[in-house]
Amino acid sequence: MNQDQHAMGLHEATDSPITFERSAARAVVYNNDGHVAVMHFTATGSYKLPGGGVDAGENFVEALKRELQEEMGYTVTNIQELGMVTENRYFCSMHQISYCYTAHAEEFVGTSLTKKEQAQGMNLRWARSTAEALEWIASGRTLDEDGSYAGLEMMKARDSAIIRAADAMR
Repeated sequence: MNQDQHAMGLHEATDSPITFERSAARAVVYNNDGHVAVMHFTATGSYKLPGGGVDAGENFVEALKRELQEEMGYTVTNIQELGMVTENRYFCSMHQISYCYTAHAEEFVGTSLTKKEQAQGMNLRWARSTAEALEWIASGRTLDEDGSYAGLEMMKARDSAIIRAADAMR
């Protein structure tokens, strides 16, 4: 999937040319009950799939495991590749490539949230189904965790597409 903020009709005062690229890894994570992990931001009421940036020297699966443990608090197994989503995000001058997976939550080992994530009230919620996860993600009406409406709309489209791809694999 390829997304372009301006092609989606989303414009913000901070829009500027793309000046850097970011790689990220994110996943649709299931638990033993078949529930789906969704990260909730209480400060904005928005939801997203767990995952985040790939650090220098990390491969995508290593980054995914680290991000899922930091945000969700779980180790994961049965990681399967879904594909990737590219996004041109002019509001933050970024071209982002998200490498997407499915995974299974195993052992709870505790979260390692950043101060920013803590301030945003980031917490794990388990949707009973992918349909419920899609509803939660679609329910975001204000801003994403970085204060952007365009970012929220792009995140909703990205994560919904990832969930649908995971559903198609099952």
